[in-house]
Amino acid sequence: MKTTIVALNSKYIHSSLGVWYLKAICGEEQGEISVLEATINEDEDRILASIFNEKADVVAFSCYIWNIGEVLKLSENIKKILPTIVIVLGGPEVSFEVDRFLVDHLFVDFVIMGEGEYTFKKLIYYLKSGNINFENIGGLVYRKGNKVEINDSYEQACDLDYLPSPYSDEMLQSIGNRIVYFEASRGCPFSCSYCLSSTSKGVRFFSMERVKNDLDRLIRTGIRQIKFVDRTFNCNKSRAKEILRYVIESSGAKNNEVTTNFHFEAAADLFDEEMLDILSVAPEGLIQLEIGVQSTNSSTLELVDRKTDLAKVFSNISKLRLKGNINIHLDLIAGLPGESFLSFCNSFNQVYMLNPQQLQLGFLKMLKGSKIRSEAELHEYCYRNYPPYEVLFNKFISYEELLVLKGIEEHVDKYYNSGRFLTSLNNFIRFHFETAFEFYRAFHIFYVKEGLNGRNLSSRELYSAFVKFAHNFDNFEIANELIKLDYLASDNSRNYPEGIINYKEHGFKEKCFEFLKVYSNIDNYLPQYKGVPPKEIYKKVHFEVFKIDVSKVQGKKDFQKRRTVIMFDYSSKNKVSGLFRYWKVEI
Repeated sequence: MKTTIVALNSKYIHSSLGVWYLKAICGEEQGEISVLEATINEDEDRILASIFNEKADVVAFSCYIWNIGEVLKLSENIKKILPTIVIVLGGPEVSFEVDRFLVDHLFVDFVIMGEGEYTFKKLIYYLKSGNINFENIGGLVYRKGNKVEINDSYEQACDLDYLPSPYSDEMLQSIGNRIVYFEASRGCPFSCSYCLSSTSKGVRFFSMERVKNDLDRLIRTGIRQIKFVDRTFNCNKSRAKEILRYVIESSGAKNNEVTTNFHFEAAADLFDEEMLDILSVAPEGLIQLEIGVQSTNSSTLELVDRKTDLAKVFSNISKLRLKGNINIHLDLIAGLPGESFLSFCNSFNQVYMLNPQQLQLGFLKMLKGSKIRSEAELHEYCYRNYPPYEVLFNKFISYEELLVLKGIEEHVDKYYNSGRFLTSLNNFIRFHFETAFEFYRAFHIFYVKEGLNGRNLSSRELYSAFVKFAHNFDNFEIANELIKLDYLASDNSRNYPEGIINYKEHGFKEKCFEFLKVYSNIDNYLPQYKGVPPKEIYKKVHFEVFKIDVSKVQGKKDFQKRRTVIMFDYSSKNKVSGLFRYWKVEI
């Protein structure tokens, strides 16, 4: 008997961890097991043909809110093509309301609820051996005649080390340059009502020996990013510190040579001084932290059962940003109970002032099995009744207000999160707006009027749109110079987007060559080019004349209108910001 486990990822850059756990736990007694990974963006007919060509007796799908629609289409069609094939679904999207699910989808034969490894292994063994006593398999949902049978006695691994490592040679060869997901624990100690992690109590940990062995293997493979999926990585402080130390010591930190980036989801209020000290020695680009602030409204946090010390959150994030070596991602959720439009504006402004590298503005999803979904009537929630079950409105915030936040989210993502506009954004907001939220709202209105909203603009068009918007305000010359600075720090084409004004000086190129001929200038700014002829260095750098001192623009009255030359080194990038390094030079 052959079983094919199918993962439909949301993007090519993503990989699946769960399907490889399922394959790893199966032995010879389960027959032949293959894994097929694709994405929801690929042609459906091509994926269907790939599944058909596997010639499997059983096909299993891992189901999430982002892929359930495609999974059901494929499942229904593969059943039409191969009527005798057994279809098994598992994952969070099918682990709740399962009785109704099997009634509505007759082409599905089995559903595995919750943690699936042991249930899957036993089910495949039963199918291979012809055993139909499925009532003995915990966590399984199936039909017995016209009746749906549910065995909700979940089978979880008490000792996670009994689960074989998913990181086989086959898995690592299939990954290529995609993100690899990693778990050092399962479960979450907290009970946030919007999160499915609250449905399982307690936290279980892989042993440190197992964690280090798997990390060693991945690091040696040269994986680009290892993304920990632990819901709260630092809930156990001593374990988190040990893993962080190990990552820093094992990843070329001594030579500041970073090939693998590590992503952790963490609670900022659980950081202590020792953990901050450990993080402070990590080289640029090694570690990024995703921190879910969600809201700064204490009443809202209480309504969703989220225990957070906001003062500590803000203090610790500020300390991390001050060091500058850790990439910080902060999350907000719009649509939470108790959070009005004005309250969310306040949350946005407070978090924005922390200056993270990424600010993720998400919208509440009323997930199956979550407490907040069961309490929907309490807060008069109206939400989409299909995945991803996103909120439309509640008694605190209207659909129209959420639409405005949708527009703002788009501009935060395109401009702020790109990292390409930080100097121009920060100073333009200080020059012309009381708060960051006011700027993004005005920018959204401009986009709508210009017919740009919803369009997939190129990076060059994003700069042109910002320049056009800046024309509506005083001191356009300052905005132009700052936008030009950001453009040159992120793009080495030297081809300016429409609207940006640059200045030519007679004999400037010759002056630049003279600058590059001076040994002390090379020592101070470009030591990697010692002994390289100036003509060759000139191809790797760019000199630009600005009308203001862009290195000192800090506020409305703090700029100096003077000729300033900035040199950009297009061979060197900051590993946290991703921008080319540049300096003010005297030419």
